[in-house]
Amino acid sequence: MAIAKDKFINLGLMFVLGGIGGILGCQLLLPWLAGFSFLKNIDWIKNIGERTTVINRTERIVITENEAVQDAIGKGSGIVVGITSEITEKIIAGKIITLEKPEILGQGSGFIASSDGLIITAQNLIPDSAQKVLVAFGGRQIEAEIKKIDKASGVAILKINENNLPVLPFLNSEVKLGEQLYLIGAKSPDFNKFVDTSIAKQVSPILVVDFGGKEIIGSPIFNIKGEIVGLNWTDQNGLPKITQASQIKELLK
Repeated sequence: MAIAKDKFINLGLMFVLGGIGGILGCQLLLPWLAGFSFLKNIDWIKNIGERTTVINRTERIVITENEAVQDAIGKGSGIVVGITSEITEKIIAGKIITLEKPEILGQGSGFIASSDGLIITAQNLIPDSAQKVLVAFGGRQIEAEIKKIDKASGVAILKINENNLPVLPFLNSEVKLGEQLYLIGAKSPDFNKFVDTSIAKQVSPILVVDFGGKEIIGSPIFNIKGEIVGLNWTDQNGLPKITQASQIKELLK
């Protein structure tokens, strides 16, 4: 009985050691052998080499996704502009006096909505007392005409005398819960571009995305495809709001 027991234990050890050796061989030895050109024509070694390639394909997918994000942000940045509203004159003792230095009422961001110069921004950047509105684009400050103010949606539509401007499409579908979104703005006073990213935390009845800071007022929101999802603004209580693409398109009609 003792001899039979020893044989059983020895067989068990051989089985375990053989299994370990097989795993190490598949993971280390065979992929190494697959690298030799004179062994590549052997089918079972060739299959090992092909299995190794699958890992490389997964890595390429990750790189492609990162490039898509960078491409979307690059496109979005190209249509983002800076917005400044100001007072240039005041009535003093019954006379209209031109101010030596304009009084700034609001500064924030906006975006190009059409190639012929329509600009979308937040209406609270342009109060009723504004006498002049400037759009910062391409290193220039371009005076804009106020075309429409819609306080219900928080949107203001401006017009600058420019043509052949870059544009991006509006989103034609619904934002998905948990979808990755990007906010791109132009920070005053130099209107350097900045990016913030978050996910759609609520999509109905309103779109909720956590972007912080007053500097984001008037900043457009994009998805990974580079489509315009909406416009960020704040209400009279300073609470963040998002006007979605479908509402903006209606105002542009």
